[in-house]
Amino acid sequence: MKVLLSFLFLVNLSVSAKTLVISDIDDTLKRTNVLGYFTGGLRSTNPFIGLPELFNDFLCNEEETQAKRDYCKKFRGHNHSLNRSLIYVTAASGRLQMFGREFISRSGFPQVAVIGKETGRDTLEYKVSVVSEIVKASNYDEIILIGDNGEHDVGAYKAVSEAFPNKKITTYIHQVYNPSHKDGDEKKGVDLAPGQVAYFTGSDLALEFYAKGLISEKQLKNIVSKVHRYINSRDEDLYEQVVPEWSDCRPFMANYERPSVHLSKDIEKLVSSIEDKLKKACR
Repeated sequence: MKVLLSFLFLVNLSVSAKTLVISDIDDTLKRTNVLGYFTGGLRSTNPFIGLPELFNDFLCNEEETQAKRDYCKKFRGHNHSLNRSLIYVTAASGRLQMFGREFISRSGFPQVAVIGKETGRDTLEYKVSVVSEIVKASNYDEIILIGDNGEHDVGAYKAVSEAFPNKKITTYIHQVYNPSHKDGDEKKGVDLAPGQVAYFTGSDLALEFYAKGLISEKQLKNIVSKVHRYINSRDEDLYEQVVPEWSDCRPFMANYERPSVHLSKDIEKLVSSIEDKLKKACR
């Protein structure tokens, strides 16, 4: 009975809730290594594995028929339902912004608006201002902010959430850097603000979306299976699409709490295996 009620709750939530996702690009979706000389900045096919599928699934799930959902995914968000929206807000400027747009296109993410920073503008001020403007003009049941803990996303999203206390805002932070590094260390990350939720792999974020009813069980299994395959690969190039050499997953694993949601036996086995792999890698 509990499982049935949980299932009905997720179905109802996914059908009725209007949801907007506002996402950063570098180190959030793309393996850029912002704090390490942008070693992945010039590449355009280096996503964290599973995230392109997650974003397309999210954006296209509210279509009326399977044919329309398939069309939406095939053309990466074209003609998606008004109940689902996505916009990218990146602090990259100049030529780096161009690389971000090319990344979105060539890595298979939904082809929606990419808002970039003007050259010379303060990054924190820009992020707070632009995201606040979008949130203020939005009429959604929930707004999801997605960023990373490399530079300004944590502070910017905290400021935005505090500025709109009457809006339901959920923040997910890609915790790829270690805040415990000494001051002055180029790889020192930012501590998450209270209420912000960390993720490390595409599987982690997919679980959060599934718990909110934003993707189906079948879609979750597809993403989790892909992450599981890559993280267990002996091919270093595949493994690093889940756990980049420059990342530090110890802070994430030290505080990770899986969202409370029922999983099938198959998915539970895959998720547990990914978590066990991360525990060994993140010592």
